[in-house]
Amino acid sequence: MSPYMFRKKWSQNTENIPNARSLRYNKAKGRKITIDVTRLLQMKIAICDDDQILCHHLEEMLLELGRKEQTVLQTELFFDGDTLWNYLKQGYRFDLLFLDIEMDRMDGIAVGRAIRNILGDEDCRIVYISSQESYAMDLFAVRPMDFLIKPVTEARLKEIWELYCRLSEKGQGMFRYQIQGNQNRIAWNRIMYFRVDNRKILLHTTDGRVIEFYGKMSEIKKETATGRFVQISRSELVNYQSIEEYRGNEIVLPTGDVLSIVASRRKEVGVQIAEYMREDL
Repeated sequence: MSPYMFRKKWSQNTENIPNARSLRYNKAKGRKITIDVTRLLQMKIAICDDDQILCHHLEEMLLELGRKEQTVLQTELFFDGDTLWNYLKQGYRFDLLFLDIEMDRMDGIAVGRAIRNILGDEDCRIVYISSQESYAMDLFAVRPMDFLIKPVTEARLKEIWELYCRLSEKGQGMFRYQIQGNQNRIAWNRIMYFRVDNRKILLHTTDGRVIEFYGKMSEIKKETATGRFVQISRSELVNYQSIEEYRGNEIVLPTGDVLSIVASRRKEVGVQIAEYMREDL
């Protein structure tokens, strides 16, 4: 394997995890394959370090933690910052990223700044890894969750795990979706609205992106049944937080786009928006 390649690995021993039937084992390839994991408690974790031995050791400790905590983990290893950055630019995201600082080519600080400033991703929890403690000022702008000094111990890693769970409440507040079999996620407050186009879901984000993936309106409605969204037509669900103006028969988004409310839903939409505004006061 090239030192700059990466590969994926799923945590194993998921037989006792609720809804783990959504995973099956491909014996020919020797790895877990996801079929439907939208209901499964899981985490996507990346480890990026030019020390391959450390990468594999850290991965095994994390997978063991996942087994103990009954959490399905998908780990991906990267052995230099450039490979990780190119992967992230394709739209892939991680819940937790262990990132070495001292790397040839693109170092960990540069990757962290790119994640925050270019991708605008504030949801990824970054844990820096280093053999030195002299990077405090350089890391300030990246807003990392924590800092690990080598060698990494199981006790210290357990502290990181518990901190992540406390901060993220194990993934609550995130919408998860699949593109070509890869799990992705986005914070609810970064979604403006969903639009269904035949079998495709068009997810419009607050930063102007449109993310396409396959799905059904019924599935999206089930995921958004938490008082965050209002359905204005058969094909559109709008985030209450993205309603800049309500005009009775249409709503205006922060981007200036105007969405029409179908006649059959105008009364119900009006009631729901009024209730949301009262709760928000």
